Amino acid sequence: MIGKQRIWQTSVVGLLLASFSLFSVLYMEQIERRMLEWFMVLRPGTMISSLWQSPAMDINVDLYIFNWTNSEKFSDPTVKPRFEELGPYRFTERMQKVNVEWHDENSTVSYRRRSRFDFDPKLSAGRPSDPIVAPNLLIVGLYQKMVMWSPMLRSLMLLALNIYGKEQAMIRPASDWMFDGFDTPMIKMSKMVPPSLVPEMKFPYEKIGYAYPRNGSMEIYGHHNVYTGRDEFQKLGQIARWRYNNVTEASPRCKLKGSAGEFHPIPLVKGRPISYFLPDLCRELQVDYSGTTIFEGIEAFVYRGSARNMANGTDNPDNSCYCQDNCQEVRSGLLNISSCWYGTPVFASYPHFYKADPYYGEQVEGMKPDKDRHEMVIMLEPKTGMVLEIKARIMANLLVEPKTHLIYRTARRTFFPLIWADYNVRITDDLLGYVKLMPILEFVGKICGILGVVLGVLMVFWYPHQMIWQKSLMHKIEISSIETNRSLEPVKNNDVEDSPLLKGLKYTGAKDAAGNGN
Repeated sequence: MIGKQRIWQTSVVGLLLASFSLFSVLYMEQIERRMLEWFMVLRPGTMISSLWQSPAMDINVDLYIFNWTNSEKFSDPTVKPRFEELGPYRFTERMQKVNVEWHDENSTVSYRRRSRFDFDPKLSAGRPSDPIVAPNLLIVGLYQKMVMWSPMLRSLMLLALNIYGKEQAMIRPASDWMFDGFDTPMIKMSKMVPPSLVPEMKFPYEKIGYAYPRNGSMEIYGHHNVYTGRDEFQKLGQIARWRYNNVTEASPRCKLKGSAGEFHPIPLVKGRPISYFLPDLCRELQVDYSGTTIFEGIEAFVYRGSARNMANGTDNPDNSCYCQDNCQEVRSGLLNISSCWYGTPVFASYPHFYKADPYYGEQVEGMKPDKDRHEMVIMLEPKTGMVLEIKARIMANLLVEPKTHLIYRTARRTFFPLIWADYNVRITDDLLGYVKLMPILEFVGKICGILGVVLGVLMVFWYPHQMIWQKSLMHKIEISSIETNRSLEPVKNNDVEDSPLLKGLKYTGAKDAAGNGN
């Protein structure tokens, strides 16, 4: 006989197995999300934190510089500035987060970013020695700042500009305009003036250049503080503070928000834009949802830079807080990022004024906006928010306006294209393999869950079924035994024994036997 304890133990184990397996099948997505959240939260010493601090993906950066080909006609307001695009100049960016500090009290982590840009001559169409003609960025910036200075200081600066700032255009090799930077007489002069005496004359760096001093420097990107996701997972990787503040100096009414680049609130929602906080722009930049596609065999959400993302505060109220007080509101298509360039009137746009108001392209010659080359495209895996591919394209433009002083007296109000960058990021094959493995593991998990339910049900009903079967079998055996015993008893034929003939024969035989005895 089967022991009652064994039956009870097997039934309980089967019931637990079936219940757990059924729960896992019904709530597989929720369980998977919880496990993913636990894995992705930033903590000291974890694998995800190591990948976050030193990303395995190299970033390919193609820089294109605009050469001003008719700068000699700058004083003629009837002539449009003409530009030719030189490049690409291919660089490989290797990024690392340094000076990492964990703050458990508010679930954040602080760091500084350091990037190294290495020139790749094989994949570059341009050479670092290419001569580039561009407007005098330094002088334009000084003119913009002088508006806020005192009359005496402004007079001194105008005197200095008469000596050191007569160049309308500057000719420098491409390498100087990019990461190397270059010195100017005006910067040399400013070094001789004590900053405490004339703080307005202090330049932030010893050289100027479009990308100077980004190569190897931690200063340009500033101090970052982001959420780890421990207390609130939806905040994972979102900017909390930048340069020790939760607002930017230029836009104190705009709270810092957006992803620092690596993480997004998951799962991603169709129709909802994503946002990045870009230290190069000193602000958030949204990218609108476009649809879905198949990337290397897996589903991907596609986000594209739209006209709305680059619209002014009138056309897009989400951008209204970034332009206040003395900020110059311009037509849609450009974002004022002058604060990032220390007061120089620099504006960000898509390359070649793609998706911008036609006004900008009509003011200059040489712009050829192209969707395939100039559109910003981002692909993310929807469950993890992992970056599959990024094509981020941004152009910097300088606003030159007519001034009553010196070289810009007869200038026409024009946005000069300076440089645009094409950031290309693609997931590595190793990481892509892990992403592809996730739906397979989910499918295997569901199959195992179903098998667990079946096995659990079998365990619950196995012994009761066996007992019922055994009882049925014993009953059949008993019936068979009774029938067998009956078949072995002598057969009596009452009809034959009671027949008159047989009785007569028995009587005759008995009578003969008695006669012989006498």
